[in-house]
Amino acid sequence: MKYFKMKNQIRTLFLLAAAIFMLCACTADPARYTLRDEGVELFQKGDYEGALEKFQASLDASKGEVSELQYDILKYSAECRLRLSDYEGARKAYEALMQLDESEEGQAQYRELLAEMDGMEVVRDAKKLIEEEEYDAALEMLEPLAKLDGSITGKTAWFDRAVCIEYQQHYEEAAELFSEYLKKYPDDAAADKEYRFCSSR
Repeated sequence: MKYFKMKNQIRTLFLLAAAIFMLCACTADPARYTLRDEGVELFQKGDYEGALEKFQASLDASKGEVSELQYDILKYSAECRLRLSDYEGARKAYEALMQLDESEEGQAQYRELLAEMDGMEVVRDAKKLIEEEEYDAALEMLEPLAKLDGSITGKTAWFDRAVCIEYQQHYEEAAELFSEYLKKYPDDAAADKEYRFCSSR
């Protein structure tokens, strides 16, 4: 008799635990995956502000759930903020990623990325010069940093240098730089758009 009573108690506890698990699993909105995909699509089209809105909506729909989705969105968000010259925002995203990835390799990677933000400060100053049409001064700052070595600073500086040369109406040279860039980053829609424009001039 005691055996059956204990068996029933165990079964009840199991069902209760399963119900709690299902309840927790249902708190996150399934739309978070759709929002993430919409954000990626906007990112690939070069609409970084629109992409950030979708990524934030996806995070909000996740309701604090820590998952691969959150990790993925934070990486995209950091890249968007870099493209928008929001280096402080990118730094915060990398700090959040560093907290999520506690592996030794992950910690080293994000320490390196955070250190790279210093180089991005130089890139930000160069962008301001481009906006002021001080192209020669901007190029002087960007050329030492522009490298297709996988670094964020190198990647951004290469892109901005090509844009700067495009604005100087040296379209053939700019097209060559965008072409090299696209070999390394073939999914960058913004670079592809600039390459097509410069190639047609």
